[in-house]
Amino acid sequence: MTRTSVSERDAVVREWMQGEERLYPVVTTRPDLYEACTGLVRSLADHLGNVPDLDALVATYRSTDFDLDIVAAGLDPSSLSPEIEQSLVRQSAYAVRSREITQEEGAALTAHRLQRAERAGDPIALLWSEGENPLWPPFRRVEMELASGRAVITTTELSPETMMPMFTLSAVQLDPATGDPTDEDPLAPERVFDDPETWHAAADQLRGALFTD
Repeated sequence: MTRTSVSERDAVVREWMQGEERLYPVVTTRPDLYEACTGLVRSLADHLGNVPDLDALVATYRSTDFDLDIVAAGLDPSSLSPEIEQSLVRQSAYAVRSREITQEEGAALTAHRLQRAERAGDPIALLWSEGENPLWPPFRRVEMELASGRAVITTTELSPETMMPMFTLSAVQLDPATGDPTDEDPLAPERVFDDPETWHAAADQLRGALFTD
């Protein structure tokens, strides 16, 4: 299968998300139409459940159409209401499946990193890492202590007011077995810094307070 470039893939995923955003405000004014559309979206998304990644999902989207997807999902196109916005329903279904794939890939990556840290005997696992330069966005790191599930999150984002980097620091409780979020309150509410040295020092202090190993 020919792989889709990242920019092409992102453009198609945006198209799906925009279709989803357009669909629901329209159908929420009609309870019967809302029920029909949401059920149809779920059926189509379930049909796409075996599509393994976003590249394959984009290829599937480009090689089929609404009627082909409906038939493949075991539904009868002639039984559908003519009021249904077919393109928006189809885009919404692909948007749903794209989010599921992203979540599945994130869970698999987290599991891999947990296993790697355990095999190496490391007390801390780097669950998420985005960006190479902590001084410039986008940058995000999630470090979790294996024994406790306590996690320190550091990010660098662009301030919408100043258009300069701003640095955030927080801590949360994760499930130590899976790295999944829990319902517990944050261990340390998010703090925002404009000075990277102060941010680094605060992050080191927070790690020292939360990580016992």
